[in-house]
Amino acid sequence: MPQVISRRVLSADAADVVLNGPDGLLSPRSDIVLEGATGEADLSTAEGVFAAVEGPVEHYRRTVTTELLSDGRVQITERFDYRLAIPVWWVLFTVPFSRALRRGRDWPWWHPPDRFTARQARIVALLATLAVIAGFLGTLLGQTITFARDEFGESKSAAGVALSLIRLSILITVAVAALADRKGRRRTLLYAAFGAILASAATSLVANLATLTAVQAVSRGLSHAMALLIFVFALEEAPAGSRAFVASMLGMAAGLGSGIAVGSVPLADLGATAWRLSFVVALAGLPLVLFAARRLPESQRFEAAQRQPRTKSPTEYRFRLLLLAVTSFAVLLFAAPASQLQNDFLRDERGFSATKITIFTLLTAWTAGPGMLIAGKLADLRGRRVLASIGVSGGALFALWHFTLAGWPMWVLIAVGTFMTATTVPTLGVYRAEMFGTIRRSRSNGLLGIAGVAGSAAGLAAAGIMADAWGYGTAFTILVAGPILVAILVLLFYPETTRRSLEELNPEDA
Repeated sequence: MPQVISRRVLSADAADVVLNGPDGLLSPRSDIVLEGATGEADLSTAEGVFAAVEGPVEHYRRTVTTELLSDGRVQITERFDYRLAIPVWWVLFTVPFSRALRRGRDWPWWHPPDRFTARQARIVALLATLAVIAGFLGTLLGQTITFARDEFGESKSAAGVALSLIRLSILITVAVAALADRKGRRRTLLYAAFGAILASAATSLVANLATLTAVQAVSRGLSHAMALLIFVFALEEAPAGSRAFVASMLGMAAGLGSGIAVGSVPLADLGATAWRLSFVVALAGLPLVLFAARRLPESQRFEAAQRQPRTKSPTEYRFRLLLLAVTSFAVLLFAAPASQLQNDFLRDERGFSATKITIFTLLTAWTAGPGMLIAGKLADLRGRRVLASIGVSGGALFALWHFTLAGWPMWVLIAVGTFMTATTVPTLGVYRAEMFGTIRRSRSNGLLGIAGVAGSAAGLAAAGIMADAWGYGTAFTILVAGPILVAILVLLFYPETTRRSLEELNPEDA
């Protein structure tokens, strides 16, 4: 259990101020941890013991003691004993948390705008762990399809058809999402996770492109359901003023999973069939799912909604669903081909090997993490709409630009575009959970997935045809109209949801 000990030697008068003055050491803290006193304290004994009333800790005890030195000065010792309620990820937070305790009562820059309870911290950490798996599974096919196509002797157009058919797996996602609105977030999420991992591992055994398409349809449908339910679950549990921050954390965790998938691509250089090894790696996710299954509770909002009678959809439901559906379609009209066709572009147009593709992706994709982190904090403090509009349009324009250049400018432009696009995860993405009531939240997100798949399929088909005829630059110049439209829609029609509870945004939940 971590310990933090801070000592200072002061004159008697200065010690009295430090101990008993405003926000003195003998008063309870109210920052990243809300304290309550467990013992009496005065200057004669100069001792206080405090426990956590609220905070991201399973155990917490702060002890303040004093010692009168021979020269008349007073030595004050402040000691913290605590254990974070952050499974798996505690190793990343122990040092900054300890420094924040030692340095005083100001909120540290890295902390979300709200104080988290132990339950909230535990749930978000477990869901972030599952998000790593979802990010890995969702990235594998896009990184390996070009090598699978070579082994099976298939054309680019055949691979494009396969990718389009796999997008029909959204029907699986919608069915799983609808089930989560009736049976619960936790159980449905865990079943989807197990199924997605096993189907992904089974991909390593396929004999042809048709079988790969069928097996990956199952895996992708379940992994997308995983990602959807992780997002919904987490935002239902997050504090009202930190939902965008939580979305950025989940996005970074999923990005880590994507990075692991990208990092496995060099395995394909080992031989014509070595791309299959990347799918075997998916089995490493099973112990993590079992770990989460033993510790993850059900969503409190879902449990509350289950006790209420089901009502008709509110009047604004259809408008919100249509607005977000158009957004999903238009964003993915550009983003899906920009992502899926990039490896083909790098391999065929720029002559990159599998290893060089991996290096390019890792060195240009790292900017997504800072983009999500910065935007998540700003969106919760300043608002979402302007940030979302700038991110979705700017990211697309820089991505378009990189398809027209070669050499180091191409690397720089896509890195900037990735940064800007990543800001939409906590700014634009949170609306998918905030705009719908609890009993319709998962199903609505599934329906939005259909719109996104339609945009992806249309974008991939159009980009493939236009790239063959006119080149990648012209193709993406036409498709960039989608993100530009979204930027306008956000400014004109999206509400500002910062620091508003889900019940305030959806009165049917109140």
